[in-house]
Amino acid sequence: NLYSNMFDVAKVAGSSMSPLLLDGDILLFRKRKQFAAGDIVVYQVTSELLVVKRVDEVKNGVINLISDNRWLESSLNLSGLSGDRVVGVVLASFSKRRNFKFQLH
Repeated sequence: NLYSNMFDVAKVAGSSMSPLLLDGDILLFRKRKQFAAGDIVVYQVTSELLVVKRVDEVKNGVINLISDNRWLESSLNLSGLSGDRVVGVVLASFSKRRNFKFQLH
């Protein structure tokens, strides 16, 4: 299927991206390596851990990621990361906690 190679879904776990994304929200993301500062991306930290973060800065293939929730400190180092580990860019979210609101990003 053409679309399964281009798009995928993920579920938000935690509150690091609130208030925009809430725990349990479903994300539609496009599998691609092109991204820019301000994009929300799915990033592969390890083979078993994916995180959803905002791209803060891109320079020579190295990126810095940030959480939208400034009240939480991340236990992960989100600076100086390889852009090659970006899995995709979030296009939309679906929130059951917001009365099934669908939101484009």
